Amino acid sequence: MVVVSLFILYSALISVGDGNHFLGGTISWRPSNTSATGSPVAIVITQTYSWTYSYIPCTQVTIASNAYVPSYGGLAAEVLECIYNCATGAIGYPNISVIPRCTDFSVAAGITTGQRSDTVYLDINDDFAAAFRDSSWRPLATSANASWAISTRIIVKPRTDTGYFNSAPVATVMSPINIPYNKSISITIPVADADGDTLRCRWANKSNGINECRGVCPPDSLPPDTIIYPNCTIIINGKNLSDWYAVAVTVEDFINSSSTIPLSSVPVQFLVHVISASSCPTLPEIIGIPLEYS
Repeated sequence: MVVVSLFILYSALISVGDGNHFLGGTISWRPSNTSATGSPVAIVITQTYSWTYSYIPCTQVTIASNAYVPSYGGLAAEVLECIYNCATGAIGYPNISVIPRCTDFSVAAGITTGQRSDTVYLDINDDFAAAFRDSSWRPLATSANASWAISTRIIVKPRTDTGYFNSAPVATVMSPINIPYNKSISITIPVADADGDTLRCRWANKSNGINECRGVCPPDSLPPDTIIYPNCTIIINGKNLSDWYAVAVTVEDFINSSSTIPLSSVPVQFLVHVISASSCPTLPEIIGIPLEYS
């Protein structure tokens, strides 16, 4: 088995072909002040998305000026919309914009990445899901025009162990990732949690009134026998050269290792591209021991 992690693939194996504009992303949130009391509670929501550079280009000038990415296809009008328990569980949530500010780009790789953070003021005990939904992913092996839904579950309740408000996990997303044809590949998603909670990954799904993945819900959206483990490791084998797949993962935090009730959930979505195996006999290697979650 070949073992790789997202940041190695990003630096050594990325390429983007022509196609539609969404390349994936992630959402996280945290209280502005974890020890705050009373209501409303200031919650900072951070959205990070990647796009096809030819559709949504950034430059050093737009990064330096903290400018928004170009509004391709009406992006400026899109919102992170409440999709679950909105009437009573999302008091104070205003459906915030999704258009991010330019943070990174690569002309060679054909990637633009943007991020934005917004502060919203929610009631104590709010519990709802919000999603960015649109279309489309680039043409995939499982769909020529798949729509996306990238959603987060926000629960504004004091923790039972500390009495403070919870901070959701943070995940790192790099997209797209190239994997060699017909080899079992291990992809590890870097995740971290400010509260030191137990973290578990699972496939995104459609359940309990929340659609986390729309047109790319695993396992049907992935090669046969693709596996995800709770430690956020994915085993995938691309059997068809040049295939593209969208990977939709949900990261959840738990108050301890025996708990089965998540404190929150955040999405991680990215593309995988099956390419010819490298003819180079020397594999990439990490020099030294990296810090956990780095």
